[in-house]
Amino acid sequence: MAVSFHIGILPNRPLADFVDWIAHAEELGFAGVWVADSQSVFRDAFIALALLATRTRRMELATGVTNAVTRHPAVLANNFATLDEYADGRAVLGIGVGESAVNNIGRKPASLQRMAEVINVIRQLMAGETVNFEGRDIKVSWPPRKAPVVIACTGPKSLQLAGRIADGVLFQVGADYDLVRYAKKHIEIGARQANRNLSEIKLYQRLAFAASEDREQVRAEARGYAAVAARTIYKAVPREDMPEDLWQELKIMKEKYDYQQHGSMDAEHTELVTDRILDSVAIAGTPDEVIPRLRGLADLGIENFVLPIATKHPDTIIETLAEKVIPHVNS
Repeated sequence: MAVSFHIGILPNRPLADFVDWIAHAEELGFAGVWVADSQSVFRDAFIALALLATRTRRMELATGVTNAVTRHPAVLANNFATLDEYADGRAVLGIGVGESAVNNIGRKPASLQRMAEVINVIRQLMAGETVNFEGRDIKVSWPPRKAPVVIACTGPKSLQLAGRIADGVLFQVGADYDLVRYAKKHIEIGARQANRNLSEIKLYQRLAFAASEDREQVRAEARGYAAVAARTIYKAVPREDMPEDLWQELKIMKEKYDYQQHGSMDAEHTELVTDRILDSVAIAGTPDEVIPRLRGLADLGIENFVLPIATKHPDTIIETLAEKVIPHVNS
């Protein structure tokens, strides 16, 4: 089976910059676009998705990801019902406990119990039902819509929750094959707890990525999003499930991480993303270097890659990926 490729964007520049190259990405065969939702550092995700809906006809349109803290479930139900209606059923509700969005306003991430509750409320609201939430009956007065719910997760308990209740899982554990096996193991544990088969759950691997013939430049630029992934992995993956030397280097980077520069390739903390970290959490290099690594992940059963392209010239990276990488991964 051919692997599908999705583009992830961090809207940290004017939204007009993204629209043309995402439309071109659809022409090149990309399956979806995932837009980060973090109000303090990025442009608004839902405005971005609405703009992208006007220029695409086939791609999945997903939050990559929103959260259960800064947005009330009634607001999220309304957001996705509207987007799904306008985009003719292409909306995907990507949701997590919250990271930079909540950190930058002094809030704490949602508990997994709270997130599960919010997901259930959103599903009921989008189905046109009245639901009691926090002691009050609420309803969204829209014709019923049904967007798949994809939970973003890295830690064992969140992976298991996703296995129990989600339509899909967006897992970010890096490019190390053992860590991918760790993620799949916990998703499958959760699926079994709910009497589900792993095959019922759509698996998306979110992976820091960049490919170019200019190896040094593209690896330098990839460190911005790689730092995002590295911090998440350090925080969520149990120490015993990762190599000790990697854990030590991640610890040093985490202590200097600045959420106000979240995802920026110019952030000072990117200097702490060593080659060891970069190659563990990301795939970045020449086309000849990245092809076998993506094939290896596909051999582990990964059928959907979500690749945040956070470089100075994302359109060039997308064309390189479409023309020089994907045909060889799917050959």
